[in-house]
Amino acid sequence: MQNKSAQMKNIFKVMAVILVILGIYTAQSAMASDQTFTKASLQGNYAYVNNSANVASLGPISFDGKGGLTVDLIANLPCGNPIPNCSRNINDLPLVANGTYTVATNGTGLATIPFSTGTVTYNFIISETEKKGRILLATQVFAIGQKGGLAGQLIAPTWSRISD
Repeated sequence: MQNKSAQMKNIFKVMAVILVILGIYTAQSAMASDQTFTKASLQGNYAYVNNSANVASLGPISFDGKGGLTVDLIANLPCGNPIPNCSRNINDLPLVANGTYTVATNGTGLATIPFSTGTVTYNFIISETEKKGRILLATQVFAIGQKGGLAGQLIAPTWSRISD
């Protein structure tokens, strides 16, 4: 009987070690998957804010979590003859533009938005996140336009999450 009892104790010890190893492996796998970004990392409503080279633009930008986006921007352009207190030009860009985006597992991505004035392509990086279930949800994104803006200026907006 004692041999069976000792064998049972050894079996339980081996099982305990196996369970601990499996637990560590599972935890490491979960941690690794937490660092993976997908299209679902961009979803909900964000504030688009750009202020560079004497031109500012702003407006809502919404991501559907599946690769589609919608944006509605206004821009504040410089005066034709820049002098103190000259009137700047507030332009509504083409009302609403629908575009697409992709997200790499490292949080970088590409967004393409076809405006009536031309297609704007942004390279971006997700710079801040929060955990939403198993998804790393972007709360802050930094982007750069591949071409110059309405006045030829650098386009380098931030997209800050405001709601679902």
